Amino acid sequence: MKTLFKIFKLFIIRPSEWIASIPLMAYFTWLNYLIVSKYADLFMHTQKTTDFFDHFRVSGFDSLIYSTLTQWHLAFFVHRHPLLADFLWPLTELNSMFYALTGLNMAPIIVAVILMLFTLYTFVFIRRTMREVIGLGRLDANLLTYLTFSFAFITLTYIVPDHFAGSMTLLTLTVYLAGKKMQTGKTFTIFQTVVLFLLTAGVTMSNGVKTFIMALFTNGKRFWRPGYLILGVLLPAALIWGFAQWQQNKYIEPREQQKAAKRRAQSAAELRAYIKAVADTTTTLYDSASIAIEGKRRYQQHLWEVHDRNMKDPWNANKGKPISKTGFGAWTDISTPRWESTVENLLGEGFQLHQDYLLEDCLRTKPAIVKYRAWYSYAIEILIVLLFVGGIWCGRRSRFLWMLLSCLAFDMVLHLGLGFGLNEVYIMTAHWAFIIPVVIGYLFHKEHGLRHFSLHIIVGMLTLWLWLWNGLLLVEYLSVGS
Repeated sequence: MKTLFKIFKLFIIRPSEWIASIPLMAYFTWLNYLIVSKYADLFMHTQKTTDFFDHFRVSGFDSLIYSTLTQWHLAFFVHRHPLLADFLWPLTELNSMFYALTGLNMAPIIVAVILMLFTLYTFVFIRRTMREVIGLGRLDANLLTYLTFSFAFITLTYIVPDHFAGSMTLLTLTVYLAGKKMQTGKTFTIFQTVVLFLLTAGVTMSNGVKTFIMALFTNGKRFWRPGYLILGVLLPAALIWGFAQWQQNKYIEPREQQKAAKRRAQSAAELRAYIKAVADTTTTLYDSASIAIEGKRRYQQHLWEVHDRNMKDPWNANKGKPISKTGFGAWTDISTPRWESTVENLLGEGFQLHQDYLLEDCLRTKPAIVKYRAWYSYAIEILIVLLFVGGIWCGRRSRFLWMLLSCLAFDMVLHLGLGFGLNEVYIMTAHWAFIIPVVIGYLFHKEHGLRHFSLHIIVGMLTLWLWLWNGLLLVEYLSVGS
């Protein structure tokens, strides 16, 4: 009962938090209304799961949650999102009930409501981290929390039907809990670690690694105790990976084998058609063996021509060259330029939208690298980096800060090192960018008097600029019919 009371208390929103969140919630209610309205005519009147993929267009975000709520299936890569489809199953059942009653697919509305809850609790967890862990006053905490939600692809995260909102909400919860335990000298229990790991890793496997990083910083040497290491780390990691592999073998592999068999049958039919075409038109070949050879040659030439056309398609041209084409190597990228991607995508598009190719998908129509039109967009990037570096310097003696930086470093190794998702790295902004305002909080905590007031002006102007810049472009995009 005591544990249940603590969990219940964690999710009770205090009056000051309700008041502080009102402008944010009003803004996100409007944005969610716009995106539901943009696709309502089609999405609320279809049961075809392919309609969502064919028509949903907001940067590189997927609409797999809409399709899963319409007809439950393992639409996600199970080794990257091992429990995500299972978490969505109750919502699929709820949507089925609504469809039986109304004849409408309520998936967009259900998702919008869930996203609004995620928005509220993410706001609460970040603000509490600022207030209770960093030790900031209400004004500082409110300002930096609003700065977090001013980042372009954090805003987008909480209005699109993808998994990133759930990821960020669970990560900010784990960060807050780790910070509170560090304050009081407490540690994560085995049970707490397992629950947090299953939640974070269940949505996105890489976030489970961050949960273990936070547990390591929180528990210190106790992390390496055999009991904790085996039951709290190795066992849940093995179980979730084993479950993902079971799903792969049980559901994904048979489906892939059926697709492969269908492709082989189609290829064989096309080859027969080419051989028949040669047989019907040739005036120089008379034996079946020569006709078959010529038919195969023409078919092979056709395949190369199709391959050359496909390689020019953005899906392939912007995808980047992987280390290997199989296994985890297929998720890497060694060809996309790191510096340009960092400037224009990681620290660029993730924080402030580009005006050109606005929210287009780099795997469909958008180039991998898009530059800003004006110098001041790059000045904004530099300002964010300088504030972040200042926060690191001021908080350099904080174990909590180094925990955050370790999680951030893990993401940078994935994206900039291995190249995972580098061609559209901005859509992963929600996994790491919330760390930046928290770190800037150390700068606010240390400075006083005129310097503190100057920080308020600078960060306030930065926040206002990002809200206006991203908000106007986003509303412009959402207001255009699908």
